[in-house]
Amino acid sequence: MKSYRNTSFVKKQKRFNIGRIFLRFGSLILGSLFITALIPVFSAGKSGDVSLQVPAGQEPFATDYLSVANQDYLSARNYEPELVPEDVLMELSTLSFELPVESVSDNALLEQNTFEITEQLDDQGIPEELLALSEFELDSTTVYVCVNDANIRSGPSGSDEVIGKVYYSNRLKRVGIGSAWSRVQIDDVSEGYVLSSLITTSFIATPTPTPSPTPTPTPKPQITESSASGTYYAKGQLNVRSGPGTNYTLLKTLSAGDPVEVVARTSNGWFKTVVGSYVLASLVTSTKPGSGNPSGSTTPAPAVTPADPSTSDIATYAQSFIGVPYVWAGSSTSGMDCSGFVSYVYANYYNMYLPHQSAKIEALGTPVSESDMQPGDVICYSYGGSVCDHVALYIGGGLIVHASSRNGKVVLAYFSMSSVTSIRRFI
Repeated sequence: MKSYRNTSFVKKQKRFNIGRIFLRFGSLILGSLFITALIPVFSAGKSGDVSLQVPAGQEPFATDYLSVANQDYLSARNYEPELVPEDVLMELSTLSFELPVESVSDNALLEQNTFEITEQLDDQGIPEELLALSEFELDSTTVYVCVNDANIRSGPSGSDEVIGKVYYSNRLKRVGIGSAWSRVQIDDVSEGYVLSSLITTSFIATPTPTPSPTPTPTPKPQITESSASGTYYAKGQLNVRSGPGTNYTLLKTLSAGDPVEVVARTSNGWFKTVVGSYVLASLVTSTKPGSGNPSGSTTPAPAVTPADPSTSDIATYAQSFIGVPYVWAGSSTSGMDCSGFVSYVYANYYNMYLPHQSAKIEALGTPVSESDMQPGDVICYSYGGSVCDHVALYIGGGLIVHASSRNGKVVLAYFSMSSVTSIRRFI
């Protein structure tokens, strides 16, 4: 009985030992597998165990964040990049992989990004407004007109209606500012637009008008009368006036040879008649017609009728006297000398009295140059010294009309500066 028990115990003991062996062996296998699985986990934090995959054709490099060990480049876990062929390397060496960088200065960059708005002018040269009315800068400034006058318009354009006018130093209130125009208040409610260049914010005082001096009238020369008497005769057509001057009323016209009873002579060259009227002294003579030629052997020259001065120009009127006989001291269509011709034309065409003497005519009027001559100017000559002894009337086109003693009548001639002392203008 004892031996059976021992045998059973031995068998049980052997089975227990075999189980223990298998258990230990299984534990070792499981532990090895577990440790093997944990190895990548524990080695992940080591920088030397990290390898980077580098694109083909580029050398691997270390970064600031990962340190790659040189020996790992050839490890079995890294990809070996394909080498670039020799011919490709030679081609790549001629190429530039750098992008062109344009060197742009700050000023050039500023100019490239700056847009210039130029002023536009309309057909009248008035600046056009570049801003819409809603974009005007609001303002509330007192401004002053800095030009003689300026237009206020209904809109900011030279084509808009003029609704007002302001003058130098006028004060306005500006309520809006545009590019070229300003919006101003005309009164308490209405507004208008004025060019900004015509106003200023600087104060302009209203100028005090300088009173114009009252012109002192030039006193007319006092005309005096001296006693004279006798019977005179008209040399030609003779105007009889209410006073001693061509500005007085024309009373009547006498014909050549009509007698005039004279009672006084005025200081300006007129005769006063017995009836209180006046005639120009140079147009009458004390010689009775026909008394100088009792035999009547000389045929009188045909009478010349002058043109109507109211419907003729000065050239036509002056030429209408061509052919009138030259008579020393004469001043009528019956006969006239040089100064008598000029004074007669001025008296009847311009209603202006000139002396019946060449030297006195030259002392009057305004001197003009040859280049400034115009029809009606008087040409003064001197043939015997410095004193004027002959006058002629310029009618334009290089022509003159004058009473010529050499030709014995009034003639048309070419103008020449020979012997000319001066050119006088009276109109």
